[in-house]
Amino acid sequence: MKLILEIIKGPESGKQFEFTQPDTFIVGRGGKDRPVHFKLSDDDPYVSRQHFLLEIAPPRIYFTDFRSTNPPSINGIEVKEAELNDGDVIEVGFTQLKVRVVNEIQLKNTFCYCETCKKTMLFELMEGEIPPTICEACDAEREENIHRKSSLISFFALCTCGKDLSSIANSDGRADELSGFVTYACDECAQGMMTGSFAGKHIDGYTVIKDLGEGGMGKVYLVWQKATGRIMALKQMLDLNNDGVMKRFCRETKYLKTISHPNIIKFIESGTTAEAPYFVMEALVRGNLDKAIDRSTGLMNPDLAVQYIIETLKGLECIHAHNIVHRDLKPANILLKEEVNGKLIPIITDFGLAKKYSDAGGSLMTQANVGMGTIMYMSPEQINDARSVREPADIYSMGVILYYLLTGKYPYHFPTQREIERFLSQNRSMAKNKREALDLLLLQEGVKSPYVIILTQEQIPIRKRNPAISSTLATVVHKAITKEISERYQSAKEFRCALENVV
Repeated sequence: MKLILEIIKGPESGKQFEFTQPDTFIVGRGGKDRPVHFKLSDDDPYVSRQHFLLEIAPPRIYFTDFRSTNPPSINGIEVKEAELNDGDVIEVGFTQLKVRVVNEIQLKNTFCYCETCKKTMLFELMEGEIPPTICEACDAEREENIHRKSSLISFFALCTCGKDLSSIANSDGRADELSGFVTYACDECAQGMMTGSFAGKHIDGYTVIKDLGEGGMGKVYLVWQKATGRIMALKQMLDLNNDGVMKRFCRETKYLKTISHPNIIKFIESGTTAEAPYFVMEALVRGNLDKAIDRSTGLMNPDLAVQYIIETLKGLECIHAHNIVHRDLKPANILLKEEVNGKLIPIITDFGLAKKYSDAGGSLMTQANVGMGTIMYMSPEQINDARSVREPADIYSMGVILYYLLTGKYPYHFPTQREIERFLSQNRSMAKNKREALDLLLLQEGVKSPYVIILTQEQIPIRKRNPAISSTLATVVHKAITKEISERYQSAKEFRCALENVV
C-alpha cells in the first residue's frame, strides 16, 4: 500500500511525496520556530506558518487543520478534520494537493533466528514489520506445554450464583493461567447480564454482554465465552479491508501476548472475522485514572497520584524492555484493577498497539472526530516525526498525566474534558455536543490548535496551577515534560526512581 501526494497546482506543481509507512506531514509557510515538512510560498497571504497536518497510516490518511485564519478545503468544501480518500484534492492558498492511493503490498524475504531452537526462519514481511522471535513450531510447543501444565491443575471456578463451572473452565487447559484475570458466568446468569443494542452479538466464539465504549481504533465489549464460561473484554478493530494487514495484525498481537507484568493488561488471544480483527483481554471495570480524581476538588491527592505513576512506570519499563514504544499514554489508557485486598493498582492498556497497529494501517495519533484533548499528552517530537519516536516520548506523556492528576489541567492553556462538559451543560442553546462546545470555547478564548500549542508555546509551571505541590515534585514533573528530548528523563526507570526519591 502506497500513498502519494501530488502537487497539481501552485509554485511546486508536479512535485510528489510518497509514503509506504506511517508518518506525519505538516504543511505551511514554516519559520524558525514553526518547522514544516512541506514549505509553501512565503508570498502566499492565505497560508499560515503551520497550516495543517496530514497523519499518514497506509491505507488511511487523516487531515487536521491547525485552526488557521483561512481554512483549507477538501474537494471545494472547507473542513477542520477528515479522513481522506483516493482522488481527494486539498486546497490551501495558491496550492492544491491530490491524494492517490496505490494498492500494492511490497513484501520482502527476511531471515531471522528462533530464540528457542536457534533455527533460521524465513518470512515474507511488509516494510517496517517486526519479524517474530520464535518459530511456529516452538510457539505451538510452548502453548501446548502451558496448556498441559494448566490441565494438571484442577481449577475451581464458580459462577456468581454459586453454580460450579470447573468442568468447562478447565476444558481448554487455560484456567490456571488465567486465574485472577477472568470471572465466570453460567448460561442463565450471562443472559441476565446482557444489556444494550449490541447484547447478543456474536464475534467468533464470544457473545457480547454489553458495549464498554469506543475509541479511535475500535469498539470494546464485555463478552462471554460459552465454551469456558469466561467473562472478558474484547476489542474489535476498525475494518481494514485488507486481508494481509489483518493477518499481520493478529500475528503481532499474538506475540504481544507474551509480555506479562502486574501493571500491564493481560492479553488472552487474538483473531479475525470477516468484519475486522480483534483481541481478547481481561476486563477491568473500575474505571481509569481520570475517574479516580476527586470530583469535589478536581485534583488527586499528591501521594496517591505519585504512587499511581510509579506503579505505571514499572509496567512501562517492561514494555520498553521489549523494544515497544506505547505512543498513546493518557489517563483513559491507564485502568484501575482491584486486588483481593481492595487496593487499586494502575494497569496500562492498549500498550504497543499505537505502534504495532499503526504499522498495520491504524492511526498513529488520533482519528477524525476523536477528542482533541488527548493530543495534549503527545510529545512535540511525535507531532514532528511520529514514526521515529523512542522511549522519551512515553516519558513525556507520563509526565503530562502526572501534571494533570495534580492540577486537573494540562500544562498548556487548553480546555479539559470537565471544562468542556461544564460549558456544554451551561450553554445548551449554543452547543449540541462536546465537539461544538469545544469549538466555541476555543473561539471565545482565542486558543490555537493543540498541535500548534505543543510545538510553540511554553508550559505553565505546575506550582502556578497548584501552589501546594512541593518544589521537589514540581522539578521532577517539569523534567519529565521538557520539550528538549536530551533534557528529559531517558527511561521509565529513571523517572520512577526520581519520583520514589520524592516520596
